[in-house]
Amino acid sequence: MEEVDEEQGTVLSPTPKLKECRSESLETEDSGYSEGDGEGKSQADSKKEPPTEHKEDAARIKRSYSSRNNKATGELDNINKAYKRHGPVNNIKGKWEKWSNQHALTQKLNPFSEEFDHEFAMSRRLHKGDKGYGHPEEGTKTAERAMRAEAHIHREMKDLCFIISTMSKPGKDGKVRVTFGELFDRYVRISDKVVGILLRARKHDMVDFPGEMLWQGRDDHVIITLL
Repeated sequence: MEEVDEEQGTVLSPTPKLKECRSESLETEDSGYSEGDGEGKSQADSKKEPPTEHKEDAARIKRSYSSRNNKATGELDNINKAYKRHGPVNNIKGKWEKWSNQHALTQKLNPFSEEFDHEFAMSRRLHKGDKGYGHPEEGTKTAERAMRAEAHIHREMKDLCFIISTMSKPGKDGKVRVTFGELFDRYVRISDKVVGILLRARKHDMVDFPGEMLWQGRDDHVIITLL
């Protein structure tokens, strides 16, 4: 209802009804939101935002640092794996190249090889009086076989001297003497290289006998002296 101010002659706005005011207040209370609450919430949100940004920045820094460490560790692992994978290959390659060069050199010195180089072989040939002349090259299989053969021959010479010492008693000079015929009949059961071993033993001053060679039947009377 409009009320008229008689003294001023102005028309006042209609007053709100009681029901309308009550309904508006009830709706506000039911929603749980008011103007004061809205302003306080917005201010709280604005205050909470900066710490969130700082946390995000710290997380980014930690992630970047950890990612760099992981990257460096991964690169180091890759290097180690590559070394383990290619290291043995390089060693095998070096050994193969060394063997190949040595084989090529051996073929140049081998007269039965198609790659034999006469001039190169003559330049490497040793002459009488040079170191290593008359002996196989050190470190080769030929030298190894020669050492084994020499040890075997020395054992046979010692065995021969032992057999001679058991066949007769020492003389007045303390030396044992036997005939070649007796020694041949005894030692031929042990080895058929009696003459060869006797010649080798005389070369090493282990026994002594006259003549350059011994023949069965013809030289049975020859005296062999154990030194």
